[in-house]
Amino acid sequence: MRVTIIGIDGLDYEIVEKMDLKNLKQTIYGKLTIPRECYREISQDIYSPWTPLCWMCIITGKVPPEEHHQKRRKVYSNSLIEFIRRKTGKYLKFWSGKRKILMKTGFKLSKYEVVETPYIRSMNTIFDLAEDAMEINIPSYSKDYTLRPFGEEREGIEHLKLFDKEDAYIKKYIKSVLRSNSKYDLFMAYMRAIDHYGHQKYGTRDLFNRYKLMDFFIHEIKDNVEGLLLICSDHGFQRLEGTRTGGRHSDYAFYSLNMDLECKMESLLDIYPCVENALKK
Repeated sequence: MRVTIIGIDGLDYEIVEKMDLKNLKQTIYGKLTIPRECYREISQDIYSPWTPLCWMCIITGKVPPEEHHQKRRKVYSNSLIEFIRRKTGKYLKFWSGKRKILMKTGFKLSKYEVVETPYIRSMNTIFDLAEDAMEINIPSYSKDYTLRPFGEEREGIEHLKLFDKEDAYIKKYIKSVLRSNSKYDLFMAYMRAIDHYGHQKYGTRDLFNRYKLMDFFIHEIKDNVEGLLLICSDHGFQRLEGTRTGGRHSDYAFYSLNMDLECKMESLLDIYPCVENALKK
């Protein structure tokens, strides 16, 4: 059986259910738990599902190995101070308690530095299950994928519009693949604008409109899908405490299938065997 996977970063079960988005829900849908190995520390003693690790889990059917886990670390915007910190910080406790002093003298901290997850092409993935596999923009896997495609200088509304454009490009590509009847056993594409709207526009009309647009997109393509259409996310969203429109990752993901394959679907780990089973049919 041919398998088409639409990965939608941050697509939330509760919002899909509340808005009754029938195209996204399809025939079978529900929540998926997220293995603890897919979490990372975002601030002191606060952990959250981390996108690259969740998608690594989805496409390998295994929890991410320890060597792929990531740390967030603060870096100084002043290159000289940052150079000194990097050279001495690993060996001395000099920097303990010094950040406030340095910030008062004008050496401000930049945003958290993020080290991207290495490619996982050395691991077995769902793409190895198919004779003819196609993919675009898959976190932890695609060579052209990057966590920060527009750089740190892009912020706020402009930042969101750029992710809208990226999603529009991916949607156009998906349509071209499906309508041209391209030869593949497995095709997977990934979109992330909804995730970024979830962080900045949680509970607003802007976010709900993106859900409506995604539901309409699935309506547009579903008749061109041959075989299994699997829609999945890496996590959902909930309100960020102390904010009006801020959102943070929730502890469950979303999935839906256009047919009942009688697969166990309880965790992100169950997507891999479900795809494997479908490809054998």
